[in-house]
Amino acid sequence: MAFTPLLAQQPRRLANASDEKWLPLASKSIQLTASAAKPPVVTAIAVDPRGELIAAAGDDHLIRILSAGSLTPIETLSGHRDLIQTIAFDPSGSRLASAGNDGQLMIWDRDTRFGLLNRISRMPALRCVAFSPDGDEIAAVGFDADVYVMRWGESSLHKLRCNGTDLRAVAYRDDGRRLAVAGRSGELTLFDLSNGSHSSHLIHEGRIHGIAFHYHTNRAVCVADDGHVSVFDTREETLVHRVPVSTGKLFAVAVLNSQLVAVAGSDNVIRIVNTDDGTLVRRVEGHRGSVSSLDAGGGMLFSGSYDTTLRRWAISEIESGRQRIAEGDPRIDR
Repeated sequence: MAFTPLLAQQPRRLANASDEKWLPLASKSIQLTASAAKPPVVTAIAVDPRGELIAAAGDDHLIRILSAGSLTPIETLSGHRDLIQTIAFDPSGSRLASAGNDGQLMIWDRDTRFGLLNRISRMPALRCVAFSPDGDEIAAVGFDADVYVMRWGESSLHKLRCNGTDLRAVAYRDDGRRLAVAGRSGELTLFDLSNGSHSSHLIHEGRIHGIAFHYHTNRAVCVADDGHVSVFDTREETLVHRVPVSTGKLFAVAVLNSQLVAVAGSDNVIRIVNTDDGTLVRRVEGHRGSVSSLDAGGGMLFSGSYDTTLRRWAISEIESGRQRIAEGDPRIDR
């Protein structure tokens, strides 16, 4: 299928390093503790909405619960048998959901030191999970065409059907009325949760890896293999901006404030995009491998990478563009 943007725009030249503001920001970096000689690659991260904890999954199939302030380990969660692709806190911070290649969706209970609260097995490999804004529902997507929806307190799964397979991203709009899903096809599918109807919109030339909604708005921000960031109005169903930011693939997106999002992927660089005007405003460097995941909370941006490190950046410094000499990279003893 030929790619046709929904909103005609003038071609924009891809910004290069000389066009962007490079920020040698101070960051704290750790490697996850491991029993093996080599620390694990960080495959997924999630920030506690209370701003107290961060969960980080490694390619050793374990989840670490860390202090968001000191990045010291608190708990280690085991039970997955294959790569963990996604983790997410519920809006209250009381429950943590995790899923991955083993076809298990696991719910962990913060009040019992993250004891296992629920396990749903015999599912396909899963790539993304998301809680609804009220915390009463979980949506999960993976390598088939189904969106799996579980209501809290119900034993059965509900399914919504997409047009394509290999789904990679799912997110609820803040009002809970729309569920956005995307994957290999480059289409953004919007489900009306009141009646199950849906519409699909081709907004990328490659696989979409991440979706994030700006707080209390209709705008969804997507990142994809084509190195572009798309801003889509889910009420008007129109493409607002399509911003080229990288010649590599983009894997992750995190909302920083009402205007700015952080995006990152295969070229090791975190870029900051203004979604109001569709401009690339600065870049943040420090990782030495592909950035697999981003999340923000408590005034901090967290990033996980194939370089086996988890980094923390102050959002206030990113917003101001203030330059500082980077801190050293303390390590947790292994």
